Amino acid sequence: MISIKTSEASEEMDAVSVPKEPPKTYPKEQTKRQPGTLALIGICLAVSLAASLATVAGYDHWYAQKVVAVDIKGYIAQQRDNYLAGKLNDDELRKSFDRLEAVITAIPKNRVIIMGDAVVRNAETVKP
Repeated sequence: MISIKTSEASEEMDAVSVPKEPPKTYPKEQTKRQPGTLALIGICLAVSLAASLATVAGYDHWYAQKVVAVDIKGYIAQQRDNYLAGKLNDDELRKSFDRLEAVITAIPKNRVIIMGDAVVRNAETVKP
């Protein structure tokens, strides 16, 4: 009797069990390839070059001292001539000198200001 019940139990289990499905086929996974040595060297060189260029450009723009010439003597002589010729009145003359002062004060701190008379060539000249 025990054996009969056992076979009945196994039959019941077979009736209740989930039907078997064929195994699903998945697409083959491609293994991720690491970049080659040559590509890695190229990336390193590109990053190094970009960082170097950014550093040099930033230093040149904000920190490097540069020479700027201002022709103060020529500007004052021109304003004097205009005043004596009657092209400027007292108020306009004061405004022109205030403009000269404003131009000189607006020059960044990393610029060295020299008189325009001292410049021979290759120096930036500021005209007020």
